[in-house]
Amino acid sequence: MATEQKGDISIRHSIRWIPSSSPSSSSDTPPPAEPTSTIVLTSPSGRFVDLRIFKEDPLSPNHTCVFISPNSHTGSETKAEEARTLPLSRLDWAIAGTSTHTSTRPTIGYYGQKLILPDGRTVSGTTADLKSGKHPYMRGRWTHWVDSRVLYTEAGGGPSPDEAAADEGDMYRIPGEGNEKLALEKGRMVNPESGQEEDYEEVWVPDEEGVAEPPYVNCVVWELDDKLKNKKGRIVKVGRWAQGILRRGNELLCERWKWVSGENEQSRWRLEARVKGYVGGEEKRKVDEKDGRYLDEPLAFPKALIPEMISVGELGKTNEVGDTVTESNGDVWTLVEWCP
Repeated sequence: MATEQKGDISIRHSIRWIPSSSPSSSSDTPPPAEPTSTIVLTSPSGRFVDLRIFKEDPLSPNHTCVFISPNSHTGSETKAEEARTLPLSRLDWAIAGTSTHTSTRPTIGYYGQKLILPDGRTVSGTTADLKSGKHPYMRGRWTHWVDSRVLYTEAGGGPSPDEAAADEGDMYRIPGEGNEKLALEKGRMVNPESGQEEDYEEVWVPDEEGVAEPPYVNCVVWELDDKLKNKKGRIVKVGRWAQGILRRGNELLCERWKWVSGENEQSRWRLEARVKGYVGGEEKRKVDEKDGRYLDEPLAFPKALIPEMISVGELGKTNEVGDTVTESNGDVWTLVEWCP
């Protein structure tokens, strides 16, 4: 059954790492930057797909593009998709999981007659104001179901559900005119460059490019979970964006799609980026010793991804949670959520 809420699209504007030896106020703290194209698509129930792909030009202000070449979307569709296929070295992080957000009262300090909030703002008020929820913030927790930074050391191995990775952060509004739609996230996690746990600050913005959305439902979520093949994946479509993660052992495939339309564009779903490879280093696909054939087909998202899966809820279609799409290789994708 469809839910009445809407999904969420969050685009990261910047990230700043704050080493333990460098307090936030120190001039040694690096300025905010955005070396990746990071988009998080989240369903109303909290199912999300988070893809963070390194941009070719780290200084580019375009936060939704990973290509410099203006010709990356031209030519035949097959050649265009080949041009937008990237090695795993271009992937910063890919996560599928579940998020929860809880409103909570901030821990405070005092400066004169003002309250000091955790985001550094000073406001007039009393502890009674805080208890009444006048200055709340959100505590977010993201539990990882698929995580590109987790390396499986044994066939069929990997963390048990009770050992699933998770990260937490506190979400604040950013004061100041023009910042009403920005969100500041503060937390602590491993900095991949230093290998150490460090405080971080991320600024997130909504998707407001203004391009028309496809003429059907807001959010669709499909999942694959095949324990016999050690294979699992998720596809989330929200508005004009769709992202998918598919993993088999240490083999990983990630894709981002975008609905394009306009005077110079035929209205359609267009592959924006594909990243694939082996987590932890290159591996060889298993080969049958007798005839030399591959035992496993290469990872691929369903051929019915666009016509059947992303277009759930289109006029003339009847879809229910629990519907399945079965691929020729035996993969069974299940519709787990959708909302109008």
